[in-house]
Amino acid sequence: MEDEMDKKILIGEMAKIHNISTQTLRYYDSIGLLKPRHKDEENGYRYYDIEQFAQLDSILFLKKLGMPLKDIKKYFSNRNLKILTDLLNKKEKDIDKEIELLERYKKSISKKLEFLEESIEARLEECELIELEDRDIIYISLNDRTDIYSVEYGIKELSNRLGDNLCLFDGRIGAFISQEDILNKRYTTFRDIALIFEHGIFNHKNIKTLHKGRYARIIYRGLYDYAETYFNKLIKFMDINGLESFGDGIVLTITDSAFSSKEEEYLTEIQIPLK
Repeated sequence: MEDEMDKKILIGEMAKIHNISTQTLRYYDSIGLLKPRHKDEENGYRYYDIEQFAQLDSILFLKKLGMPLKDIKKYFSNRNLKILTDLLNKKEKDIDKEIELLERYKKSISKKLEFLEESIEARLEECELIELEDRDIIYISLNDRTDIYSVEYGIKELSNRLGDNLCLFDGRIGAFISQEDILNKRYTTFRDIALIFEHGIFNHKNIKTLHKGRYARIIYRGLYDYAETYFNKLIKFMDINGLESFGDGIVLTITDSAFSSKEEEYLTEIQIPLK
């Protein structure tokens, strides 16, 4: 009789041994997933059997893998190696997808950190020449609208076209000002709104290539409403150095209210392609 009692485990001890709460075990009991195997008819106590350790370990393992309790219960109602193999194969594929997504998140974070660090260390309000490699771009026409509603709705439409909310972190938001408008000093009329990425991040039918080349650039504190001042400064720099534009100018957001509540931390970059 004593040996038989040694095999019986009260709920508190069962919970302690497996590092879970008694409430968890009571819940498993209530849904029929794991019921105490013994009942003392004299005192009404219910006991788990030591042989149920393996079943509880399996339940906790499958739960840790993210398997819903209803699927675990279904498995235990008709256990065999074929069903277990199918379950684990499916879970392995799910984990592979999760790893792929997490790698994507990590890459997005790394690129954003790299970009922010470079921008923070950049010389502000100084004109300079830079060489840029091919970039990918997706854009829509704003038809010369410059109001915040058109810009914000345009950005959201671009991310919807790509079908990827992470694209707003993978890329940079840019507004294009036509070469003609730049020559005529109309710096607040946006022809297109765009998302610009490193070449090869996205494979999408609407992605175009912004070809590599030399650019005149300036970075300043503030948003688009300060663009006119710094376009004039950049154009003057180009004139002094005998540089000619070769295409549309780009006004790129570096940091704005999405990244900081402090206006003094807002940064914008202007790029003008050169011949």
